[in-house]
Amino acid sequence: MNTINIRQISEKAWHIISNSDHVTFSELATKLNISIEIAALSAGWLMAEDKIHVDTTEKDIVLSPKNRYHPIYFG
Repeated sequence: MNTINIRQISEKAWHIISNSDHVTFSELATKLNISIEIAALSAGWLMAEDKIHVDTTEKDIVLSPKNRYHPIYFG
């Protein structure tokens, strides 16, 4: 079994999300080379930190930064 560090993945995800207007779950998973499930866990971490906004479309879930101009401290 491989150990997954959601904190590290969430940091990488934040860099992707914060540098764009919005990213879909599938785009995030592709850019990070992870599964949709791990992308969802990462988004959950960022949502718990109140860093991202989540919307839905007919086809996907869209993630966008709440405030990309303030630094985020993990941990």
